[in-house]
Amino acid sequence: MVSFLQALSDLKNIPRSGWLSHRISIQDVESVADHSFSTSVLSMVLANFEVKTGRRVNVERVLKMALLHDLAEVLTFDISKAYLEYLGTRGRKLKNEIEKSACAHLSEAMEPFGISGDYAAVCAEYFKDKTIEAQIVHAADRLDILLQVINLEHRGYPGTMMRNLWQKTSEALANSKLRSVRKIQRMIAKERKPLHLVSRQT
Repeated sequence: MVSFLQALSDLKNIPRSGWLSHRISIQDVESVADHSFSTSVLSMVLANFEVKTGRRVNVERVLKMALLHDLAEVLTFDISKAYLEYLGTRGRKLKNEIEKSACAHLSEAMEPFGISGDYAAVCAEYFKDKTIEAQIVHAADRLDILLQVINLEHRGYPGTMMRNLWQKTSEALANSKLRSVRKIQRMIAKERKPLHLVSRQT
């Protein structure tokens, strides 16, 4: 169990490498733990919104999935999508397989408490992205990217550095079947500064 808990703590020291590929200085790059917390809160909000509209959602499972969705990165580190592009269509599948295996391995530490199988199953469900719970967490993961872009722009980074990231992430969210996702995406988009007003502070 201690190794599992240590893995959670170690996520505080692992940077989100994707931001480095967008030329964000390492001191300004969030940790995986930072991202996991934001994603968890966003997942909770999305799940509660969907429940209010009459959808059947297992909110507890959503939160469990959000908290664990990047746990594997304590072993694999954050595999940037920019690196995976060199592998073509195999990139995403390979990343999912590696991280699913790593999550299952880390979950084994909880076997003495009889919950390792549940944790591994939650991770596998996230990577399959078929259930409404998994769709909520994937959407929250993307919404947090948009929020972080705005955060970095407010700190002086020009929007042009992250324009493609914003566009691709927004397009993925626009295809969501969840009303809560589209609603919150629109709210976030309204908060973003126009690109021509954002300049790098020196």
